[in-house]
Amino acid sequence: MNKTPEPPRRWTWPHYRMVQWTLPVILRMLGGFRVTGLEHLPAQDGAVIASNHLSFLDPPTVGVAMPRRTYYFAKSELFKPIFGWIIRKCYAFPVERGAADTRALKNAIELLRGGELLTMFPEGTRSRDGQLGEFDLGAALAASRAGVPIIPCALTGTDVVMPIGSPFFHRGRVAVSFGEPIDTLQFGAKPGKEDLQRLTSLTEQAVRALKAEQQAFMAGARQGQDVMSGGKQDA
Repeated sequence: MNKTPEPPRRWTWPHYRMVQWTLPVILRMLGGFRVTGLEHLPAQDGAVIASNHLSFLDPPTVGVAMPRRTYYFAKSELFKPIFGWIIRKCYAFPVERGAADTRALKNAIELLRGGELLTMFPEGTRSRDGQLGEFDLGAALAASRAGVPIIPCALTGTDVVMPIGSPFFHRGRVAVSFGEPIDTLQFGAKPGKEDLQRLTSLTEQAVRALKAEQQAFMAGARQGQDVMSGGKQDA
């Protein structure tokens, strides 16, 4: 299997840009699309976007929330003929799950040092109950080795719009929030396992706080809509 990411170029593949233009429109039509914290994203330099994981919809949703393109890790099983070519051109590259994939880590570090964004889901799998799972050390390791910050990211509502096991969109509001950058060099250029765990805990806490803000906003929005509709729920 070719594990080399799509080469960084000055231009971005048109179909990636097409998704950036069309998916926000679809999400707004389905119930709403709220993005906050864009000021925390670097304008040019590399960073790891560390997000919670709820749905297959998460990678494109994070991607369309940002003006810049982002690369992604994707499990190697997805890189089959045709579909593998498509997601590679959408800047995903394979990683072996359940093992120390040093080649994937090297690719990630090279991209980050070259000024690219890399979106990672440190829970490792989709949450089935919407609760935030324990983060692994991968995001902290890649970001610290590359010398770039971690941008915490929280998603709410993607599991409603595209639930696990459903190939179709459903109505629902989606929110994406980016938090303040976390300096991965605060523990040195090559932090040990304990320091990586500290960075991971800081990231997890930041994502948890962003999730709480989103849930409060969503609850307030639902309450306001209920008042405006005389107490009727969304159809």
